[in-house]
Amino acid sequence: MKSSSTIVLEAHEITKSYNEKRVLDNFSLEISSSDFFVLMGPNGSGKSTLMSILAGTNPMDRGKVMILGHDISHDELKARQHIGYVPQQHFCSDFLTGRENLQYFADLLGLSKSQAKKRIPQLLQMMGLEDDADRNVREYSGGMKKKLEVATALLGDAQILFLDEPSTGLDPNARKEFLMLLKSINEQGTAILLVTHIGEDAEIANRVGFMLEGRIVAEGTPQKLKEMSGVKSSIILDVIPRTDELLLLLGGISNDCIVIERNESIELSCEEPNEMVPLIMDKLQRSGFNMRSIETQPPSLEDIFYSLTACPIGGEVA
Repeated sequence: MKSSSTIVLEAHEITKSYNEKRVLDNFSLEISSSDFFVLMGPNGSGKSTLMSILAGTNPMDRGKVMILGHDISHDELKARQHIGYVPQQHFCSDFLTGRENLQYFADLLGLSKSQAKKRIPQLLQMMGLEDDADRNVREYSGGMKKKLEVATALLGDAQILFLDEPSTGLDPNARKEFLMLLKSINEQGTAILLVTHIGEDAEIANRVGFMLEGRIVAEGTPQKLKEMSGVKSSIILDVIPRTDELLLLLGGISNDCIVIERNESIELSCEEPNEMVPLIMDKLQRSGFNMRSIETQPPSLEDIFYSLTACPIGGEVA
């Protein structure tokens, strides 16, 4: 782990348009070696365009990107040698084994045989793929394929890892395992910039930015963003029988409470949820309802995004 933090990425006033539609609007960002930065935004907010520009695979109309002091536009080779880039699309060959894929990319990067022989087993172990290294990638699960792609991105001298929607399509357990792997990589000294429309991906970040219409509209730690929004914790109820009478009862408990009916539960959004719980329990018991569970739940980052931007994170930007 690095003992001190250095600036790895400096992006200044990046602008990009397609067919006269501005996709990135004077976008600026700075990331240090200790950062796990997650950029959240709906589809169409410019996230993937930004990642391709930062990685040096897409020219910008205007702006500047520096990777460890190297200008991506004028000193591309030196800048890109410090970048690991995992795009949305799977890029490892299904017809090669995991080990063969890593060897192929090591050859492309110009690693010597001795370097590859040392580095490939290290990465397979880091990703938890050593037991599956000699299986064809077509037999890998989605989570295993994504881990292999991260391994290829770390073959060189990557000081920052770019990941574009990496957890899309992963089941909850695979997503959690993959995110914890990224956290471990970051703690060992590699900066991470991850873009996503999934709020859960951002909960383990130390910095989060909300992106809308090609620029960051809010930034901070997950906790700071929650405090900034003023969104309160919710009360989650599992009550039977689920009747109109129940909904009317809950809706009449307080003028400050909003009742939201979910498939598996009922959610109450209240000003002071902890103080409301004993009152709700008493009311339900007196009215003969069977309350199977009740708990308070802090707001998710998707709730916070909507509160601060009035845009649903899973939606499309027009």
